[in-house]
Amino acid sequence: VEVDLFLVEVVIVVEVLVVVVVVVLVLVGVVLVDVVVVVLVLVVFVLVGVVVLVDVQKM
Repeated sequence: VEVDLFLVEVVIVVEVLVVVVVVVLVLVGVVLVDVVVVVLVLVVFVLVGVVVLVDVQKM
């Protein structure tokens, strides 16, 4: 259980970091150039979130 809670906390931290990075990129105006990178990061984030949710549900 402790490991699952730790994974959830890690996912939350990653989520916050992703949001901050996206906001910074928008403010800097680099998003138009790195749209593909942002999309890939979001896809990876979603996949990680799904995996964690599946692991939690298995418990």
